[in-house]
Amino acid sequence: MKFAVVSDTHDNLEAVRELVSQLEKEKPDFVVHAGDVIAPFTLKEFIPLETKLYIAFGNNDGERKLLSEISSQNGWITGDIVEFPKGVVYHGTDPEILKVLKRTDYEFVVFGHTHEPSIERNENRVVLNPGEICGYLTGKKSYAICEDGEVSIVEL
Repeated sequence: MKFAVVSDTHDNLEAVRELVSQLEKEKPDFVVHAGDVIAPFTLKEFIPLETKLYIAFGNNDGERKLLSEISSQNGWITGDIVEFPKGVVYHGTDPEILKVLKRTDYEFVVFGHTHEPSIERNENRVVLNPGEICGYLTGKKSYAICEDGEVSIVEL
């Protein structure tokens, strides 16, 4: 199984288009988005991937109803906390919720919000923040690829 993990796109359409182009080459089985897509027009940029998306709402996602409608039309899943195969995604706004999720049996716990990429491994779990696609806070545009237990951060 191969999947991509992204977060914090923050309506940077140029970066999202670059990401989608890269993911079209990577051909992930699905994509996990850890929140702060922001606007519905940004979410529509993911449609050409023709793969399932699992999207956690972020603290800056204001148009949740429209984001949910676009997701539903494409067979994608949205919510505050969303399960995906072998994992769960939450934006990460509340550290207590993130702490609870880290104690679950999920193989992958994905979050965003900090814009800083990190990979934390223990016996049976990977806690992953792919960084930011927008590049606004760190100056780096990054995402993660998870394939057969291996996790890597990729810069655009």
